[in-house]
Amino acid sequence: MNDELYSPFWLLSPLAVLGAGLMVALVIGLTLQRFRIPKLYGAVIAGLLLGANGAGFIDRALLTQFQELLNGAAALVLFEVGRKMDLAWLLRSGRQGASLLLATLARGAAAAVTLGLFGLPWGASIFIGSILIAVNPVIHSSMVADENASGTSTFATSNMVGLSNFVALLALGITLAWTRSHGQDADSGFWTELMRQGGKLVIGALIAVLSYGVYALATRLCKVPATLRPGMLLAALLIDLGLCSVMSASALLSLLLMGVLLRNAEKRDNVFQAQLKTAQDIGYVLLFLMSAALVDLQALLHGWTIVAALTVFAVRIAATRLALWPGTAWDMRKQHAMALSMCSLVSYGGLVVDNTLNAYTGLDATSTAVMGALLALNVLLAPGLTWLGLHLAGETYRGGAQ
Repeated sequence: MNDELYSPFWLLSPLAVLGAGLMVALVIGLTLQRFRIPKLYGAVIAGLLLGANGAGFIDRALLTQFQELLNGAAALVLFEVGRKMDLAWLLRSGRQGASLLLATLARGAAAAVTLGLFGLPWGASIFIGSILIAVNPVIHSSMVADENASGTSTFATSNMVGLSNFVALLALGITLAWTRSHGQDADSGFWTELMRQGGKLVIGALIAVLSYGVYALATRLCKVPATLRPGMLLAALLIDLGLCSVMSASALLSLLLMGVLLRNAEKRDNVFQAQLKTAQDIGYVLLFLMSAALVDLQALLHGWTIVAALTVFAVRIAATRLALWPGTAWDMRKQHAMALSMCSLVSYGGLVVDNTLNAYTGLDATSTAVMGALLALNVLLAPGLTWLGLHLAGETYRGGAQ
């Protein structure tokens, strides 16, 4: 009894470990922010110290127990990304909107070609390239919020984050169908698999419309004022996420669409930013803490792998910059800044959301190693480069350190 009482293992409660990790990340992050270092690096340091590369307290087994909590954090982040997408502007902006779409497509194509030239199988290269179309919403949204960034280039990149994730989902549906239908354990043809992947997107979209309809109906029946609607919105987001989970639908598409509907279909005043800001800030830290805890820094120790990953990382930035050239609304400096702030990437798990901790295992060992190195570089480099891009654009308005 006494041995149990004084045993240190009571400290290893999964909830206590996750709470301690979040506390360490926030303390380090807020301390770094006083020295004008991106707060998100607090989550990086905490994840590396407590995760697979450090003490090993935070691992996949632990995080699996909090999958629903992590999905809830992802729901808030993805909803905010969708809420910043201005469809009317994208459609009427002409060369600006076209250049954002071109940059989105160019990132994935350039990454796929680069990986193929490094000797990876073309099927795997195109599959990874479809993932690398997307910009990481956690990194960009966190940096924009922390630095209070606003302006023409920040508005454009916020739209591009949502656009890139939409396009990546569509591309991933096609490439995943091809990869799974041509793998060694394939049990169905390409068109069958494509219909299966497309069905997940369609069901996700329908769930978004249903959840938004429930929210709109509930708030109108009760005649709820704007200041009291965030609670109902959160309930609708949880309904959306839960339905996507049980129906194996695309949660990322559904949550993005919820944000898009609120921005573009809702005509009433919205005041959600202030009410949900604290929850979203915690969500940013929690999700990036998870990413840092699970990242494999060993992937960076292999010379060929790190060279390939660094090259792909740089090529994505260069492709984005070249594709922005037709956009006349931004000068050269802002285009450089936008390319830097769009450098981050997501994992396969980040795109499917409701299966965050389960990496796709259909790739060969070499391709998996390169993807692991890319994710490690993303954790170490992307927050700083995104921060640098926002500052280069001259659109940050955060006050001095407190």
